[in-house]
Amino acid sequence: MLQKKGIRYLRFSRDKQSFHSIERQDQITGQWMSFNNVDIVDTFKDEGHTARTFDRPDIKQLFEFIKRNHRGIDYLVVAELTLFSREAGDAINMVKKIQSEYNIRIVSAGRGTIYDCLDHNSFFMMGLEFLLGHSENIKRQNDINGGIYTAKAVKGKWIHGGKRAPYGYQFEGSGENRHLMVNTEEAFVVITIYENYLAGVPNYKVLEEVKKLGFNRTGNSAIQNILNNPIYYGFQYVKPWKELKGGFFPLKNHTPIIDADTWHKVQERNKRSSDKIRVLLSDDFPLRGVLKCHCSVMLTGAPSRNRWGNYYNYYKCRISGHNNLRAEIIHDQLLEALKYISLPKRVIENIKTESAQILDINLKDNKRRLQKREKELDQSCDQLESIETKWINNQIGFETYNRWHSQLIPKIGSLKADIEKLSEDENDVYLLLQNQLDRLSDLQYVYTIATTTQKQAFIRQGFDNRLYYQNRVYRTPYILPIFEHNLLVLKEKRLLELDEKKMAGHKIPPGGADGSRTRLIQI
Repeated sequence: MLQKKGIRYLRFSRDKQSFHSIERQDQITGQWMSFNNVDIVDTFKDEGHTARTFDRPDIKQLFEFIKRNHRGIDYLVVAELTLFSREAGDAINMVKKIQSEYNIRIVSAGRGTIYDCLDHNSFFMMGLEFLLGHSENIKRQNDINGGIYTAKAVKGKWIHGGKRAPYGYQFEGSGENRHLMVNTEEAFVVITIYENYLAGVPNYKVLEEVKKLGFNRTGNSAIQNILNNPIYYGFQYVKPWKELKGGFFPLKNHTPIIDADTWHKVQERNKRSSDKIRVLLSDDFPLRGVLKCHCSVMLTGAPSRNRWGNYYNYYKCRISGHNNLRAEIIHDQLLEALKYISLPKRVIENIKTESAQILDINLKDNKRRLQKREKELDQSCDQLESIETKWINNQIGFETYNRWHSQLIPKIGSLKADIEKLSEDENDVYLLLQNQLDRLSDLQYVYTIATTTQKQAFIRQGFDNRLYYQNRVYRTPYILPIFEHNLLVLKEKRLLELDEKKMAGHKIPPGGADGSRTRLIQI
């Protein structure tokens, strides 16, 4: 009697499945082949691959092996048919093809059954085993999806498959107690991204700016991903499940970084296609993209050569040709106007008070984090000393020592860096804050030292994206209320005028330079 021969296929789909899954399958299939006196020709293993499709590296090699060597193979042995495939229809067709074309029969070693597609009873039992596996897979997936929906939509838990926390947060705790905590430094970057985006700064420029602040996400969509993530205002997206609706659901015991109003404003701006136009910023043309012609067309900016061959920068109306403005002149004119635009003293005092309060809260939070990091550093140093002692005394092997040592050294270095950063002198921070806030009364200085991005943000917000130039004067139908007390002097000096025709009922209160108001006049 000829010796029967077979090949084996072993598989488990995820790293979180039993570590002994492949070993168990190896044992079950090996025992069946030994008991039935079947030689093992070869074994194919797919580790970490789903059984929903045949797009798996080793099963592809198995099929190629069968094509080349089928004459010397009698059986394809698996521990269970569901490990071969969980899609009953595709699996049955594949098994039928293997038997009809290559005369190889599939074996379910766990059930001790050799299936024959040409025998109706055997074919029925094979189909039943595949269907049972498929049914179990559907039930398990429903249980998982139902559990995820309940945890997210009902319990308000944050569930995500990623190994790292969303930017702006960090993991605290482990297992069921693992949750998100705000990372103060990263949260500041997130706030900066939202503020710059709403100020009209292009995404590519926002990315350039926040990289200087330590933003470490990469890719063309890095900024947009931050802007689209509802977790920053305390919500998460939940997929619909069966008859239950999906959508945004609030997170419980979660600290948002962005207020809901800001997040919704960003989403509204995302919908407007005009905001997606890429604007190239240049330090030579800070008003390009924010200053309009009186015909409402945005002015463009570029160098222009005169008849003597010299180049000068000009702003131009590219459609109507209404304006052809020497950049140097209107830049100086804007700086002159800013000399007469000031914040009311009461506003500056309020900013100082609120900033001091916020700073005090942040410093207390830093102090708490500092104490926690110092405690973690002491524990890590003690662990390192303990590991080194055990290694010296031959109580542990080199592999164990090396694993712990390679984990503790970077952790200690990181903790020391955090401690140094959190140990800044509080008095220096307060002094720096007060000195810088005093500069707020000098907007000409603030504008001069600002980056091009910041200059454009100031103009957009200060004039609601409606600043334009006509007849050698800056004009606007809107100015921030805190600047309104400067309008009379600006008009007298022909630096900036309020466009009365375009104001649509906007009210301007006259008053002194300190922002005091005596009465309201309808313009």
